[in-house]
Amino acid sequence: MKRFLVLGCALALAAVALALPALAADGPVKTFSQDVTLGFYRGHVVSYLDFGPVNLRSGNKTAPIWAFTNGDDGQRNVIDTVPGRKGYSPLWAVRLVTWKAGADVHVLRSAAAVGRAQRAGDVSVREMPIVVNCPVL
Repeated sequence: MKRFLVLGCALALAAVALALPALAADGPVKTFSQDVTLGFYRGHVVSYLDFGPVNLRSGNKTAPIWAFTNGDDGQRNVIDTVPGRKGYSPLWAVRLVTWKAGADVHVLRSAAAVGRAQRAGDVSVREMPIVVNCPVL
């Protein structure tokens, strides 16, 4: 009986010793406070982090983000892809959307809606030389 107890303790100590390097490799989890920004994706509200402008390197992929200079108070930025979908990148090429005078201003909730408003002559869209790092959550 004593031999089984000693063997059991030895096995338990060996298991703990083997697990320690894996636990230490993960280390403590650090958290930080980051405001979440809300936007629209195909009519739905999405949230993303805004880490601001970045400089692109060769091979970086971008996706468009439409930001509005004027318009309805409920307007949010618009994206057309999210994680897991083709073409997703957390790096967004900024396109500024401006409602033209006399247009029927309303909230645009998708890239398709921005395109329709542009084709109708209600908005102008200008590509900016800015890329922002905004991963979707």
